Amino acid sequence: MRLGIVGGALQGMEVAYLARKAGFETVVIDRWDQAPAFSLADEHAVLDAVKDPEALRILMDCDAVLPANEDLETLERLTGLLRDGPPLILDLQAYRLSRSKVLSNKLFRSLDVPMPRAWPESGFPVIIKPSEESGSVGVSKANNEAQLRKGVEKARQYGEGTVVQEFVSGRSVSLEVIGDGQRYVPLVTTEVHFDHLYDCKMVTTPVDLDFDDHQFRDSSAEVASSLPLKGIMDVEAMVSGRVAKLIEIDARFPSQTPTAVYHSTGINMVSMLVDLFTSGKMEVPSGQRPRATIYEHLMVEDGTVHHRGEHDLAYHPDMTVVPGLFGSDEAITDYRPDRCSWAATLIFTGKDRSEVLRKRKRAFRNILNNMQMTGYQRSVVEVRSHD
Repeated sequence: MRLGIVGGALQGMEVAYLARKAGFETVVIDRWDQAPAFSLADEHAVLDAVKDPEALRILMDCDAVLPANEDLETLERLTGLLRDGPPLILDLQAYRLSRSKVLSNKLFRSLDVPMPRAWPESGFPVIIKPSEESGSVGVSKANNEAQLRKGVEKARQYGEGTVVQEFVSGRSVSLEVIGDGQRYVPLVTTEVHFDHLYDCKMVTTPVDLDFDDHQFRDSSAEVASSLPLKGIMDVEAMVSGRVAKLIEIDARFPSQTPTAVYHSTGINMVSMLVDLFTSGKMEVPSGQRPRATIYEHLMVEDGTVHHRGEHDLAYHPDMTVVPGLFGSDEAITDYRPDRCSWAATLIFTGKDRSEVLRKRKRAFRNILNNMQMTGYQRSVVEVRSHD
């Protein structure tokens, strides 16, 4: 199986990593010659995927193409260019709706699924987001009218559409749904931890279910069915009391959570999607008994270990997979023994949360000792043991 990946940033890294685990041959195409996914692929090409004829030739030689970017124009052009070529693993109609938070919220209300209250009914504090950006881009929190005005101005730098809604201060959970247009299968719930810029810095699973996970899964499947989804959709929610309130959907391949799910259960979402689009099969692997998993990002600089959100990793172009680095189960990193500054995604697994926390603690001690450091910036959310 030769898989073409269009986009070499964070999503491209995720797809290339999981494609390698599935035994696929990969080729990544990106316009940026320092794209971090290049080093995780078998081949790469610095090309514009929709303008350079050589890019189309490369993609037509693949068995399937998985776009790992969020540029609507690129995705629309790819859909046309590959109409008579290999399957494009994308539900363009679902993506068009999901990229708009305004339209997504309208859909949530029509389905009467749990969601944060809108301003001004919600009162303060509120969260302000651009409608058509993902992740932490343009996001801010407001506790009063002045901050609200400032936050709206910031969000409008990324487009006219703006969402202002209740700030839910509970846990952030995420879930992928894969659908074939008739069946919609929610996969594994993960917990997502953010930095001060609302950028994800850690994913943990399995999640301590002190909320109604069945409701979250049912709501997610209902949203997927209403699209109707053929492909993958990431659903994000904030937990308030025992209720997971849906805040965002993205009908494209996500980053971070699929790898955490893979290490916890053995379920490989890239492999599932390739099977669905090449053979029409949508079989959900039973997977192994879920293992406790921590997936987190760090950067080493100025003699200190810093926990950072995922977007900082996009500026490290020569990442490789290193089993057992510093006592982790696996690392995706540009670490080299002679480097004073480097970044890594560390992955820890264990039979339960206590074991994985011990591994993590030893790994950070090993990093500090190996690099002869004295500093450790504790900006990460502490992972609690409930075992």
